[in-house]
Amino acid sequence: MDNARDLYVNPLPKPTWHRCRVNDARIVLKETGVVPAILSVSASSGVNGKMVLAEEDFRKMESGMGKDFEQYGFSVTGAPVCRHVTAGADEEINVDLWYDGKTDCFNSFRFEIEDNAAVDIYMVCRQKKEEMFKGCIDTRIKVGKNAHVRLIQVNETKGTCVYNNVAAAVDDNGQFEIIHILPDGKEVFDGVAADLFGKSSRMTIDTAYDAKCDTKFDINYVARHRGRESLCEISANGILEKGAEKCFRTTVDFITGCVEAKGVENEDVLLMDDNVINKTVPLILCTEEDVEGEHGATIGKLSDEILFYLNTRGIEESMAYKLISAGRMASVINLIPKATLRKEIYEMIGAEQI
Repeated sequence: MDNARDLYVNPLPKPTWHRCRVNDARIVLKETGVVPAILSVSASSGVNGKMVLAEEDFRKMESGMGKDFEQYGFSVTGAPVCRHVTAGADEEINVDLWYDGKTDCFNSFRFEIEDNAAVDIYMVCRQKKEEMFKGCIDTRIKVGKNAHVRLIQVNETKGTCVYNNVAAAVDDNGQFEIIHILPDGKEVFDGVAADLFGKSSRMTIDTAYDAKCDTKFDINYVARHRGRESLCEISANGILEKGAEKCFRTTVDFITGCVEAKGVENEDVLLMDDNVINKTVPLILCTEEDVEGEHGATIGKLSDEILFYLNTRGIEESMAYKLISAGRMASVINLIPKATLRKEIYEMIGAEQI
């Protein structure tokens, strides 16, 4: 295809047997004609655009989608949207990305959070009408000492291709929380990489996804433990429906010197049909002895006992799956502090608030 670039994205840090086809994924994006989505950005008084960290330093951060996606973004986008949160502040930043379906889009963001600050960053993808498009987002965050950052990213578009890339560096006692709500999309690629270089630095990821009919979801989360007593907790709740395909990669990398670090990764997947493709790839890398790593996955359909129990109470099988699916999404949706956004998401997925 003319005016297109092949990209290999969401790479495993250490490749496994190639025949498994889980080492990375391939996407095709336009070389030209890519513009930023329409933005609405609001923030409280302690937020400004005066950055201390240079753009070059942001670009050096490792990201989940990988180098191909990074270089593509650097080549097709202009200046990123930058926001700086001053030391000791307690702030909120709201970003709405509006897509009109006329062209593919790429948006870049830089957030610099100073020491002892706290901030909630809300990023919501929206569409003006249901048309096919490709939307790319690149977000890079510096978390200062004793800072607390909560990044909430929600995809409210339908039948689209969304490629979301996150990079973060977390200093001493910094906390980086991520909440990802992915209820729809033709292709959804989600990548996160965090450098936990600070002592007692922490990252948590809570993701909910619903891969509907004939859709493709590809997720790659990487935690690099460099700091002593650093901690990561990665959790995903997902649903696969008719013809859907999903690959979920999680890597916890214990690097020499990260004494007493701990990493936990877990995924819970509900298979709604037999004709779905599910790939779960947990990976633990280790060059440090005094660490603790855990990974696990629960994959399956609703048991006959549960279906029979619900049926005896007048709930048909189709409704039972809908209720269970809504409950899985709700377990993550309810982590969002903002009540208005929670209500909006429940209305979008056609479920009452749980």
